[in-house]
Amino acid sequence: MTTELALELQPHYSDFKVDKRILLSGHSHQAWPNVAKDGLLECYQDAALHVDDKWSNAFAKAQRVKDFYSSLLGEPDAEITLGASTHELLLRFLSDLNCFKQPTSRAVKIVTTDGEFHSMRRQLNRFKQLNMHIEIVPVVPSETLAQRLIDKIDAQTDAVMISAVFYGTSEIFRDVGAVAQHAHSHNVPCLVDTYHALNVVPFDIKSWQLEHAFIVSGGYKYCQAGEGNCMMRVPKGYNGSPIITGWYAEFSALNQAPGQVGYGPGASAFDGATYDPSSHYRAAAVFDFFAEQQLTPTKLRAINQQQIAQLKNGITTVPKLADAFTLAAHPLENNGGFLALTTAHASQWVAKLHEHGIQTDSRGSQLRLGPAPYISQAQIDQALNIMEDIVGNLS
Repeated sequence: MTTELALELQPHYSDFKVDKRILLSGHSHQAWPNVAKDGLLECYQDAALHVDDKWSNAFAKAQRVKDFYSSLLGEPDAEITLGASTHELLLRFLSDLNCFKQPTSRAVKIVTTDGEFHSMRRQLNRFKQLNMHIEIVPVVPSETLAQRLIDKIDAQTDAVMISAVFYGTSEIFRDVGAVAQHAHSHNVPCLVDTYHALNVVPFDIKSWQLEHAFIVSGGYKYCQAGEGNCMMRVPKGYNGSPIITGWYAEFSALNQAPGQVGYGPGASAFDGATYDPSSHYRAAAVFDFFAEQQLTPTKLRAINQQQIAQLKNGITTVPKLADAFTLAAHPLENNGGFLALTTAHASQWVAKLHEHGIQTDSRGSQLRLGPAPYISQAQIDQALNIMEDIVGNLS
């Protein structure tokens, strides 16, 4: 199924030349289908035709993006705000914490893990330099992670910030909901990064027990929508008043008294300000393409699992490759969208593979191979053969 579908899909991605190079960087930046270009052109045409009256059309595209993310979350009426990056959304979330709005003499305390993506990791490390209490819990061993996180949550905790799939190892954090529920029971806001889950790991807010959690994600990776398409889901019934606030957040409070800072309800309180709408036009075109091709999260998950299994088997059954890498212990069904291979030569592997037209990336000692639905079985076999050819120069 994977190869046949990949060959059917490849013509739709011809601008990215997915049939002429092997893009195993799908967990970082998937190719855009050609219709993305149509979205960009439509944005230009609307601007040229309507000038400042373009915004009603732009907001319709933004709503299409919100609707798509709502469907991925399994929450059709989800409270969603959009942003150019997850970092921008993290700042809005952080600025709504009571510890920043009503400072006390104690240090701010945030519980997180050592497996978070750069945007969260860097910002929290900067807070740590400012003498905030950033409790960093090691992901390993993952089977005890939930309880170890729960043990760190107390009356002095201001927020919990964790991931549904770990950026380094690709392991799904199945117990993330237990942590979020415990935080909620202590009235502690919990934010869950699902960027490495949505559209490659079937996701449902209720079954994941994340009804009370803030959720961030975006379109750069498995949604093929490119930059500028990040989102934050706000828990239902939550009305915030973030310090970092754009003027869009008062759209539904325009009748406020002069000089007041009003906020709309739900997700609208976290809205930003004037932005470049081209990203939403591009994303809307891509999401319509997904619907036309019936590329549902369930179907994409099945494709990805086949591809990860092919990569994993190709590594473990070739002695030279098996000796060169250490694979994570978690089973295939607990693996996210990419395969993580531990090696002291990870960055060298990235460079060597790039020389052969294979795009990958690494994080520390982990080489990361991320397939995508337009990657054929033959391309994966070719990549494995090339890896076998070059392994002697790196191990």
